[in-house]
Amino acid sequence: MPTRRAPSREPRPPAKVRARRRAMAGLVVGVLFVGVLLFGVFPTRQWFDQRRETADAEAELAAVRAERAEVAKEQERLQTPEEIERIAREDFGMVEPGEEAYNILPAPVDPIGLPEGWPFTGVERAFGAG
Repeated sequence: MPTRRAPSREPRPPAKVRARRRAMAGLVVGVLFVGVLLFGVFPTRQWFDQRRETADAEAELAAVRAERAEVAKEQERLQTPEEIERIAREDFGMVEPGEEAYNILPAPVDPIGLPEGWPFTGVERAFGAG
């Protein structure tokens, strides 16, 4: 009959060693958890913030490009001979040879604001309103 051998089992470590191993395992798990938070969750929030900032910057860039296109169109329009002539006539009073320029003065303003039915005409003449 074959002899039976008892299964070889290492002796169980003392309770103090087991407690130390559990504490180390807990510490390792805690450090891993903190590492996941630091490198997983917080960068994700930062990533979302960066995406939002990028979208805002792209919208601003699109608005600036649109404004730039409008300015370029205005610049082209202002460089035409017709527009240059119009601006010269309106802003600087220029006329072509053979034309006569007329200045039309605005209506005089009542300097003291007398009412319409003012009975004393001498006062109006004295203040230059009549």
